Amino acid sequence: MSAQVEPELVDQLIKLYCDWRSQCWAVRSAYAQFTAAPAEDRTLAYATYRAALDREEAAAGVYAEQLTLVASRATTDSRWTSLLA
Repeated sequence: MSAQVEPELVDQLIKLYCDWRSQCWAVRSAYAQFTAAPAEDRTLAYATYRAALDREEAAAGVYAEQLTLVASRATTDSRWTSLLA
């Protein structure tokens, strides 16, 4: 037996994954700017880095929720369960 996952759910999953990965790159960029910042700018650079981490964490949470939803709809489909193991 194979579960059918609505294409819209998968499309949203892909979008949220891309959003999360974009936030990951923003964290990398903010960290690089923080580590390169002169001493007088480090407080602001660190705050920017922390804000980027918060956005990445939020994006990861939304992505994880969608992944859980898709997984719950596809638990009987071996193509999905192997990816989620």
